[in-house]
Amino acid sequence: MNNLMTVHTLGPQLIALLGMPPNCVSFELRCAANEIVTVKCEYYPEEADGFDVVLAEYKLVPREKLGATKPHPCEVIGFDAWMRERTEAAHQAMMAHAKRGTTPYT
Repeated sequence: MNNLMTVHTLGPQLIALLGMPPNCVSFELRCAANEIVTVKCEYYPEEADGFDVVLAEYKLVPREKLGATKPHPCEVIGFDAWMRERTEAAHQAMMAHAKRGTTPYT
């Protein structure tokens, strides 16, 4: 019986187990004592518009920074202060509108 493991038998199995992209050309799996396991993968994208996309340099960004939005004013100054500002602004707008709309009745 032949138990010889080659890149053609072991490679596809590891690619599938590690969840690598289908067009994987090569990968490096590093397992060292007291280190996080790392995998470097080289592959051809399935849908590349051009070589500029394929050859571009990419930077990994933590997920929480991707959707980062500006905090709501009530989170910054506190709900009560924010509500007072809104109420005062609405009151001033209503007073300005009422002042413009007055007509003398005779």
